[in-house]
Amino acid sequence: FDDAHAFVEAFAASGLAVRCEPTAHGGEAVVVATSRSARALVGVSDDDDDDDEYGDADALSGAAPWRGAKSYACAYGGHQFGQWAGALGDGRCVTLGRVRDARVDVQLKGAGRTPFSRNGDGRAVLRSSVREYVASEAMFALGVPTTRALALVATNAGVVRSTASNASRLEPGAVVTRVAETFVRFGSFQLPWSRRDFATTRKLADFVMDASYGVFSAEELACTRGVGYDDAYGAFVAAVARRTAITVARWQSIGFTHGVLNTDNMSVAGLTIDYGPFGFMEAYDVGYTPNQSDLFGDRMYSFANQPSAVRWNLERFLESCDRLATRKDRARALEIFDEAFSAEIYATFTRKFGVWIRDDDEYEIVRSFHRVLQRGAFDFTLSHRSLGAFASTVLARGESATAPALASDMFASVRRRQGRADEPTDDALRLQIADFGATYAEILLRERGDPELIRAAQDSANPLYVPRNHLLQRVIEAAEQDDFEPLRALCSTLEHPYREQPGAERFAQPASVEQHARVGCLS
Repeated sequence: FDDAHAFVEAFAASGLAVRCEPTAHGGEAVVVATSRSARALVGVSDDDDDDDEYGDADALSGAAPWRGAKSYACAYGGHQFGQWAGALGDGRCVTLGRVRDARVDVQLKGAGRTPFSRNGDGRAVLRSSVREYVASEAMFALGVPTTRALALVATNAGVVRSTASNASRLEPGAVVTRVAETFVRFGSFQLPWSRRDFATTRKLADFVMDASYGVFSAEELACTRGVGYDDAYGAFVAAVARRTAITVARWQSIGFTHGVLNTDNMSVAGLTIDYGPFGFMEAYDVGYTPNQSDLFGDRMYSFANQPSAVRWNLERFLESCDRLATRKDRARALEIFDEAFSAEIYATFTRKFGVWIRDDDEYEIVRSFHRVLQRGAFDFTLSHRSLGAFASTVLARGESATAPALASDMFASVRRRQGRADEPTDDALRLQIADFGATYAEILLRERGDPELIRAAQDSANPLYVPRNHLLQRVIEAAEQDDFEPLRALCSTLEHPYREQPGAERFAQPASVEQHARVGCLS
């Protein structure tokens, strides 16, 4: 670990970091899954001896010490569902330190109590740990900025949790080894700012901005007074805004809904962090939320509301930087968020649709498609995946007269995959499908292109495999019976989400009605 960038030594005095150690769990730990690409981030290859900490179950579970670690937990504040929640912190995460040369922090989630655990035990159950591990690595493969999961360890020690009826039950425990370029959050800035400790806010910004720390490049933070930003802090908040916008735009492009977009769950590096009650939308519904606490009222963190919720969070972060960046630069950061979000959405859907989408007028074809999905409750992932076959067929035929019928067949196929083949299609939906097919075909034929190349490009932008909740539930149920092969098979498939894989058809299958009812929200 890198002593030169020891966060705990820099911020112990201010209380943003508190020394603490992982604690033994009392079970016989077993490494049940590891990520080769995440191991590579810390400089460990498959050829290396697993005698080091990265292959040792006791070390990965917190039961054995790590050489050179200066372990700590972080304090931060946060707005939760729009209300200031005050001082919060890592209640079950212990950061071991920053890996020398790799410029990433290593953290154990579920390795025991910390000074911020309050009434909690600091442990994590297997079901939530499986979800975090799978989602972290799946999002990386999907091209979404995210914290990583290097390993999943089953502790074989029981963890007591309460049921919905307030009864107690014993669940299997687990620990996830998380890796990220930083775990600093919006709330990390909010807490000292709320205490009027502006010196710590500035010190934290300087720490994260330091080129040797390795989060932001020199190009991102380059500025000239009077040209662009007033100073380096203006460039810093602009970089945070830009990264945040790109991440939420990519969420929207794959149907991902985070579920708990509190400011303490927002990374200054623009990473997706803290996978709790997340979900990938199946039947298209702009009001979709996987969080049962958000099912009523305005659904603050629903799929449709994610961009505005994230922007609101960014405003709170910018408030905490009011003694750093000028008013003009903070206002500019919000403009940059809006511009970067639109640019990323247009660029992403250009790839997904295989036609140019450069402005709001050209984006209308996407809105038209999503209106069809909403009215017909068509599966998000399979519907977008079908676009490549539709486009290549239209281009190969060279005419649009048959496009409405082709679009009808496309959506009928999606509906069959959803197990809804017998449902009637209302007249309004049939008209919407025909209009979409005709308009999309006209655009394709106007822009032209090689059918095979267009199909390949679109398939590389529209995933076939995502970690659907019913798939996660299936591997969780197996894992709780000490069968981890379904987990490994799912993870192997999700490493290549854009490539059709023979024998993996079950991992592209939407949930049945019964599975939707049974899975619900698992966190």
